[in-house]
Amino acid sequence: MRDIYELTPSMRLLLTMHNISAVNTDSAKRIDDLRDFSDLKNDELREALRELLSHGYVIEREGTYYLSSLGISVVRSVYT
Repeated sequence: MRDIYELTPSMRLLLTMHNISAVNTDSAKRIDDLRDFSDLKNDELREALRELLSHGYVIEREGTYYLSSLGISVVRSVYT
């Protein structure tokens, strides 16, 4: 039986990026850092990043990634 609280890879990555404070250009993380912190497999991580980028939740700059203000709002909505 599947756990009803299991998060999708994209939501896991979104929450992880918030937890590690990847919220602006100064704190942006490279893909290797995101893999280490999220514990996602390479293909899961890349697909999650593609999804988050397409929804505007994550911004990519010069090979680093951080949450957009919209992404931060999504994370905050989880906790309220």
